[in-house]
Amino acid sequence: MQDLFSELLNKRLVMVTGKGGIGKTLSSFALAQMASAMGKRVCLVESSAHDQLAPLFGSQPIGHNLRELRPGIYVINLNPQDNFRDFVIKHLGFATLFQKVFTRPIVRSFIQMMPGIAELTLLGRLFYFSELDVEDRFDLVILDGFASGHFHSLMKTPDAVLHSGMMGPVIDETQRVRAFIADPEKTAVVLVTVAEDLVVSEALDFVDKLQAETPAPLTAVMLNRTFPPLPDQLNAADYPEVLRPGVEYWRDRVTSEQAAIDRLREGLTQFSTKFGRNLPLYRLPEVGAFTEPVPKDELLTWMQAAVRV
Repeated sequence: MQDLFSELLNKRLVMVTGKGGIGKTLSSFALAQMASAMGKRVCLVESSAHDQLAPLFGSQPIGHNLRELRPGIYVINLNPQDNFRDFVIKHLGFATLFQKVFTRPIVRSFIQMMPGIAELTLLGRLFYFSELDVEDRFDLVILDGFASGHFHSLMKTPDAVLHSGMMGPVIDETQRVRAFIADPEKTAVVLVTVAEDLVVSEALDFVDKLQAETPAPLTAVMLNRTFPPLPDQLNAADYPEVLRPGVEYWRDRVTSEQAAIDRLREGLTQFSTKFGRNLPLYRLPEVGAFTEPVPKDELLTWMQAAVRV
């Protein structure tokens, strides 16, 4: 299991994205659990108005403060206003300026209207946790990222800021953040998808746009909720009548999924030819809903069932 995902777990920052509702948060949580089982000190990050990680740990809402919710796994839910404060104080080193200027209501309102500032400060916090935080010293930072469209916009932010005409410390910091995000030795983007025709179309479009328009290094694709292969010579007539609809559903779903998987693999092959980089495809089984809090052993068993296709 660890060897299968070693390319991801040996990065400094892993950002997970994908269409909403397909297991992106659970995949982020599982990767954090795997890294922790390897002895890594993990920071698991989200930035959401509705805390999605806390229920998986059986925790109350987490908020903008690091909390160790399982041994070796620290969790935080970043919010834009506190991100900006941390960016000015910890990255730019302007603590006094922040207290005198940026705490004023009219200044805060102006800042919140600046294009890209929320996205830039979020990326700055990820960079800080990954590279600059000498107090916590995390081995791995995992972002339970936005849905793919919003994530694509997030990854375009550094270039937008660098071409905005701004000058000074913000530009210097943006250049550092961009260089870190663009470094495939340190940063990885994981796309989570499912074997459905429309979702695969959206995933392939996202793969191409992310690589062509942003510095973010797409590193792997995780295919969630796939049915197990059909038993040899499965015949619905051999089963009791009450079970035959289920057998037929199984056959139809596996057939449909395989067509979507073949299309996805073809698209990833074209990606490799176009951009000169191979994207591994990991297939995760359908296991139904997990109970909350999610037991560690259940997550690890689920990830152990993954195969590279």
